[in-house]
Order: sequence, then structure tokens, then C-alpha cells
Amino acid sequence: MCGLAGALTTISIDRPSIFLETDRGSAATYKINLTNRNSTDLKLLVYANDWVHTAKGGKEFLEPGGSRFSCADWLTLEAESVVVPANSTLPFSFTLRTPGDAVGGHQAVIFFETDLPGTGNIRYGARVGSLIYQKTRKYTEDFLDTQRLKAAKQNGVYSYDINLRNSGNAWNSAHGFVALVVNGEALEEVELFTRGLLPGDTARYTGVFNRRITVDSKARVEVLYMLEDANGALQTGQLLTADSAQAVAGAKLWVERFEPEHNKTKNILQIRCDLAAAETMTIKPAVTIYDTATNQRVKTVEFNAKQIKPDKVETLNVSWPIGLPGSIPAGEYVCVLTVQNDTETLMEEKIVRIN
Repeated sequence: MCGLAGALTTISIDRPSIFLETDRGSAATYKINLTNRNSTDLKLLVYANDWVHTAKGGKEFLEPGGSRFSCADWLTLEAESVVVPANSTLPFSFTLRTPGDAVGGHQAVIFFETDLPGTGNIRYGARVGSLIYQKTRKYTEDFLDTQRLKAAKQNGVYSYDINLRNSGNAWNSAHGFVALVVNGEALEEVELFTRGLLPGDTARYTGVFNRRITVDSKARVEVLYMLEDANGALQTGQLLTADSAQAVAGAKLWVERFEPEHNKTKNILQIRCDLAAAETMTIKPAVTIYDTATNQRVKTVEFNAKQIKPDKVETLNVSWPIGLPGSIPAGEYVCVLTVQNDTETLMEEKIVRIN
């Protein structure tokens, strides 16, 4: 394994992430600089794959065409292998050809991989990659959907919880801050940043402010946020005032069960959720379904306001037919449950597949 470790530390690229905006029907060539810090020449195999984010936030690499947002097949590489001389930097070119009917954004990765000798039938390879993020100019919808805005206060310490969903059809970014403000003065700011948020992905920001606040009852304490997407569209607002934050710290509302499933016997998409609370409160639940293939909203049901009590679990049921005209077709869907009360919004989401 010493050879593998050596290859990883001696080969590097100057563009680990490449963000491109291209026109329909266009072809453009770009360069990646490969640096070999080894004292011997290094041969690299070069190939393109697709990739997606996993549920745990990592990356899964797929064969070309394996992702619905694939652009690996749009890439033409300068060569399938390249030799980078010892202690030098070598440029490598690739061309991206955007189809005439392209819509939204697409992703790929270009890997540079070494072949190292092993034992028997086992060989070791080290690789580095450049992630490609493409957008189609004039045919991209950019929208960040705020799904959770929550703050809490405990023993004078304030926390925040912000959840964003990329509801557009291309990669996007979120950049901004959340601030603790007393009587109009910002005492502390925390930077928020996520780049390369893919369609349907969520970004969650949680944390605790370092400043402990002890103020009189007349003071105005706020937790404010401001977020800007890749195109400069702003979202700004207030999470909770001091009084509301104190209420959140004392109130408890949770989702005991959220189960969307394809009932093959009845041929319906069936959703059941059980809600519970530590005190009596009024809630407003809603269920929204997104098609993962298009990231478009398919169905939404908003329940009437319901009163929930600590000694009783509130059960909600909703279902939609499958296969009938105007109903939900086969596919993969994200089911999002939101539950609002006077001080907070809870959110749960799960994927369901309809065969």
C-alpha cells in the first residue's frame, strides 16, 4: 500500500470542481492542470463517470448515463491515458458538447487514475477527479425552497436550524449568514455556505451561537438569516423572536411515524403519519410529493388545522390512485411532510418507488 499512498500524495489537479454555463448546441474546450510531484514519470488512465449525492451526503460514482442528470456522454477527452513527467505540470484538455435540446443542469466527473502493481490478480489504483457542474444558459430554473426555519433558546443560549431544498432543475449554491441580533445590533454572525447543491438535494444548517444573552424583558432579541443563491436571488427573514424561541424550547412536537408506500393490492400511493406532542397545540400538516426524475411538484394535500393533545397520537392518512388518467404514474418520488404550529415547522422526507 506504500505505492498507493505515494501516488495519492504526488499527483494533484488544479480544478477539483468545474462550474460551467453553456449554450444549447455549443462545444467548448477546457483545461485541467495535472501536477506530478514524484521523481519519476507517472502514467494516468483518464475516463468520465456520472455521480450523484447519496442519502448520507457522500458521492456515488456511476457509469456514463447512470444518472438522470448525466453529461458524461457529452465529454470528449483529449486522450484515454497521459504521462505526466516527473516534477512537472501538464495541461489536459476536454471538450463539452451541449445537445440542442438540453434543459437544466447536468453533472459528470473526469477521473485520472494510476495503475500500481499488486500481487496475484490484485492491482492498486489511486485516482483524483474533477467534478463537472453544467448549466444550460436560458433553459435553467433556479429556486431554493426554505423548508425549515427554527430557533430555540435555552439558558440564554440561542440555536438555529435552517433547511433548504433545491427545487430547481440545475445545481445551485447557498451563501449567506445567520445572525443573533439584540435591539437591532448584530452581536454574532455565522456564515452559511453550500456550493454544488443538486436538484432535489437539501442543505441543512444547525448550530449554536457562542454569545450567551442575558437581557431584560423589554429587549428585542432576534435570529435573522440572509441567503443568496448562485444567481443573486435573496432570501431573508426572521427565524424567531426571543419570546417565540423560549416557547420552542418549552414545547415539544415530533413525528413518530411517516410511512409512504406503494400498496400494490389496492394500486395506490398510501401515506400514513403519526404525530405526537408534549402539550396541547394546534398544528397545520401538509404532504407534498416531488417527482425525482424532474424535481417537479406532483401533488400537495393541506390538512385542516388540527388540535393535538399530549395523551393522544394524531394519525393522518392520505392516498392517491396509480395508473388512472390524471393520477400518479410509476416512478420514484420524494414525499415531504411539513407540520406547522405557532412557533416552528417540522419537516420529514422519504423516497418511495412505484413499480
